Amino acid sequence: MVAPNPTRQKAAREALARVFAQPTTVFVIHYACEHFDQGQGYASPRITAIALRNLGTGVTTSFSIHAEVELARRRDHDVATLDASEHTMLARFYDFLARHPYATFLHWNMRDEKFGFAALAHRFALLGGAPVTLHETQKLDVSRTFVEMFGSGYVAKPYLETLAATNGQSTSGFLSGLHEAEAFTAGQYYNVLQSVLCKVTLIAEVAARASDRTLVTDAGWWTLNGGQLREAYELFWRNPVRAISGLVFGVGSAAFLLVIKFMS
Repeated sequence: MVAPNPTRQKAAREALARVFAQPTTVFVIHYACEHFDQGQGYASPRITAIALRNLGTGVTTSFSIHAEVELARRRDHDVATLDASEHTMLARFYDFLARHPYATFLHWNMRDEKFGFAALAHRFALLGGAPVTLHETQKLDVSRTFVEMFGSGYVAKPYLETLAATNGQSTSGFLSGLHEAEAFTAGQYYNVLQSVLCKVTLIAEVAARASDRTLVTDAGWWTLNGGQLREAYELFWRNPVRAISGLVFGVGSAAFLLVIKFMS
């Protein structure tokens, strides 16, 4: 296990703190798609379900082929029908984004055109839609943030499932990405939606625990704090006067606060 870099660790904690400072403006997002090597005429896999959970209220909004098929009362699942359902689903999703132009989105590894916001945009454009563009400052990758906070290998892979088990969270309805794709191929659209709903709940819960520093991981005290101690050690040898001055100031400030508290 590689300990986190102290500078990036601090930045990651601050980023997470900013998110939880205004939780009602933040949505946790996750989605499911077909197999990446589906090869049904398009190079990109079809998007099958998307869920967004408000970090403050817990209210979850979903968009899915399951819902579109039910609303249209369709029974045939040919390519044209699925294209139409996917287009309508993505249109509803991007309308949601347009109605929340200043929101922040927490996600889990949604970083590129294979799996990420770019993949969603590509699919909608491919189907004739005009996707809404999110600025990078509106996105926070919880998975990457955890690596910066806790170090690499902070739990065993697969990370999200292990975190859920370690922290006693429910995984009812959870399917791996591969199993979501298989369920969709088998026509089990509802199961795919339930899995995505489960995942946005899990991501929200582990993010909240990380924010209040109660998340259970395999990272020990030294892994989490060793880098800061090394930095302090190196500072002392590079500039002992500055290091000692900082220590004296810190101790003096703490003593002053204790006196004030005692006198009050």
